[in-house]
Order: sequence, then structure tokens, then C-alpha cells
Amino acid sequence: MTTLVIADGAVPEVTSRLIEDDRVAAVTLTGSNRAGAAVGSAAGRAAKKSVLELGGSDAFVVLDDADVEAAAAAAVKARFTNSGQSCVCAKRFIIAASVVDAFTAAFVAGVEALRVGDPRERDTQVGPLARNDLRAAIQRQVEKSVAAGARLLTGGKPLPRDGYFYQPTVLADTGPGIAAFDEETFGPLAAITVARDDEDAVRLANATAYGLGLSIWTSNPGRGVALAHRITSGAAFVNAIVASDPRLPFGGTKRSGYGRELAAAGIREFTNTRTYWVTA
Repeated sequence: MTTLVIADGAVPEVTSRLIEDDRVAAVTLTGSNRAGAAVGSAAGRAAKKSVLELGGSDAFVVLDDADVEAAAAAAVKARFTNSGQSCVCAKRFIIAASVVDAFTAAFVAGVEALRVGDPRERDTQVGPLARNDLRAAIQRQVEKSVAAGARLLTGGKPLPRDGYFYQPTVLADTGPGIAAFDEETFGPLAAITVARDDEDAVRLANATAYGLGLSIWTSNPGRGVALAHRITSGAAFVNAIVASDPRLPFGGTKRSGYGRELAAAGIREFTNTRTYWVTA
């Protein structure tokens, strides 16, 4: 078996060469914005189709008529799946002012009950981060957010054990201008923001460079759908956690990428419409 080793500085050059090869008709990438920029620009230079599924900072919106306990329980799962290392994890929790105290209490209790440990063990719910730089990024975002006025409700520190573990962490009093709200948080860090009303919830949900998924919680599904129409995202879920399903198109908007994976739309991304005109 031959192993190909590529120096970091040579990655863009190798990417370009691969995409320019005549045997490559199109390219798709699921990854970081940095990688997406390299692949998308190389595909553009080669005049080849590309689909990019990149980062996300999904909003989890809880309206004033929602079942708060159910929403909080779902929020714990939505944020800490895979230790928060997923583009479609909920990251920004935008909560109506009238229910924020009840939601926060239930959410923090659920987060503090999570079992952190070896991912090979059945009862583990939160494992380590993939790399040390990811853990360092989460620590930087926590420290920067607290310095800017966010309140640390739980967690906020690396865990002293083998592997890149970080405490499941919740910040309150976040919003635009706070790192945990403005940046993609790729790890076990949740940012809670208060919305004055539905109009404010829309403003806050849209206050991001990303646009992948959206989750809205309400006792009135029609109200949830109407609100979702006003928020830019590739997918909107009402009273459910954002997830990909092979039966449905999946992809993002804004810095979350372009094009669609899965379902018929995903197949069509990599087909060409051909016209036949036959005269007898």
C-alpha cells in the first residue's frame, strides 16, 4: 500500500491539480469554509460544477407558546450530539423573553447531567473533540465571549483526561458581537440569547454569516412555518431537531455553502440536461 503525504502548504496546489484533471467532471466537499473556498475556486477556474456543504451556526428558536420542557430536552440533544462537532448541531439558542428563565434552568440541568467519557462505552453521551486545536478554539471562544459580557452558566474548561475533552458549556447573555454567537462553535458550547418578540427572534436568527439549518419550537406549527419563511437557511424544522434525511435535499445558504446533496435534487447536481432536436 502506498501512502501519499502532502505538506500543508501544498494542499491548495494538489487540490487544483486534482480538480483540473480531465477525468474529474465535478466535485463536492463537506468541510470547513477554508477548504470550501479552495475547492470552489479551483472548480470555478476549471469551469466544473461543485457542491459545497460547509460550516453552520444553526439557530434553535423557542417561542413564547412552546412546550419549554420538551424544547429544552431536545436542545440538549441538538447541541451536544457528537460532542457538538457537526455542521447541523444547534448552536445559537434564541429564546423568547417570557420563557427564557424556565428554558435556561431546564437546559442547564440537562447539560450538567450529560455523561462525559470514553465514546466506546455505551453510557457515554459526550466524548472528546477530534483535535487539540478544536478544543483550543472552543476555549478561546468562551474566554472571548465572557470578556465581552456573556455569563458562564456551566462548564467552560478543558477536562484533565486522555483525549481532547472539554466540559459541556452554556453561555447566557450572548448576541451579535459575542464570539460564541458570531462564530461557528465546533464543540460542546451553547450560546443562549433572549428575543423580545417574534420580530426580534427573526433578526437574531438571521444575524449570522451562515445559513444551514433552523429549528423552531412552538405549540402553533403554522406560526413556526410563517417565522421560518423569514429566516434564511437551507432547511427549517418545526418542533424537531435539524437532521439530514436521504429522501430530502440537504444543503446550505450564505457561508454554509451551495448546491444540494441527497434526494433527487442531489442527483441532479451532477447531471447535465441534454437537448435533442431531431428533424425527420
